[in-house]
Amino acid sequence: MGSSMVRTRATRLTLALAAVLGLLPLAGAAAAGPSGQGRMAVVPTSLSAGSTGNELTLTYTADRAALSGQTIVDVPRGWTQPQRNDPAAPGYVELKRGTCGPATRLASISGRRLTIATACRHRRSYQLLYHKATASTIAADGYIFLTQTRPSGRKAKFRPLGRRRQPVVKVRGGPVAGLGMTVTSIATAGVAFTATVRGVDPYGNNAFPYAGAVRLTSTDPRASLPGPYAYVSTDAAQHAFTGVILRTVGTQRITATDSNGFSVQSPPITVSASS
Repeated sequence: MGSSMVRTRATRLTLALAAVLGLLPLAGAAAAGPSGQGRMAVVPTSLSAGSTGNELTLTYTADRAALSGQTIVDVPRGWTQPQRNDPAAPGYVELKRGTCGPATRLASISGRRLTIATACRHRRSYQLLYHKATASTIAADGYIFLTQTRPSGRKAKFRPLGRRRQPVVKVRGGPVAGLGMTVTSIATAGVAFTATVRGVDPYGNNAFPYAGAVRLTSTDPRASLPGPYAYVSTDAAQHAFTGVILRTVGTQRITATDSNGFSVQSPPITVSASS
C-alpha cells in the first residue's frame, strides 16, 4: 500500500473523528467545496470543561445575499441535548426572529440537529438561544456548531458555511482538582530521564488557571531530583522536570506535591543496573 494512500486514509479517519465530536477540523473539511450562505456567530466563544448553566447565543446573518430556505445547526456531542419542550430544563432552544421575515422559525429538533425555516433578506439576522447548556468535559481548541444552509428548490442541497463563518466555542480545562504525572516505567541507574507533571481538572484536562509550586521526592534515598518549580500561566499547567536520576536498583517511585496540597505518585519504576 503506497504512503499517499495511507496518509489519505489517516486523514479521513481524523476528519471522521472530528465529525463525531463536533471539533474544528470538520470546518476545514467543509470549506473544501462550495459553501452555504451567510455567517453564524456564537457568544461566548470560550467555556470551561464540564461547566453548567451556560447561556449561548448563536446569531445567523445573511451577510452576502438573502436566504429563503432552511438552515440546520448540529450541536456537538458531549454538550447538553437540545430540546424545546421545557423552558426550565437544560438545553432549551428558542428562536428570536430579529430582522428576518415572519416565516423564520425553529421548525424541528431531531437528536442534536436544529432545523430552522429561514427567510432572511440581505444583511438581516435571527438568533438561536441555547439555555442552561453543559459544556463538553473534553477540552479542545474548537467545538463547531456545524451550520449548513439550503435555498428553496427541489434540487438544492445543504452546504456548510465556510470555515471562518461557522460558530466555534473553545473549551478549556476547569479549576485544578489534582496532579497528573507522566514518567518512564523502566530506568537505568545513574541515567537521567524526565518526569512531566500536570495540574489537572476533574476530567483529566490541563487545569485552567493553575498556579502552584511543585516539588519531587522519591522512594530512592540516593536519587538526584530537580528543584521545586513554580508554574506560570504560559506553562498551561504542565512542566517537564528534566534530569531525574535514580540510583538504587529495584522498584522505585516518584511523588510530586504542590503548594496547594495536591500530590500524585508515579507508577512503579523498575531501575536496572548500569552495564
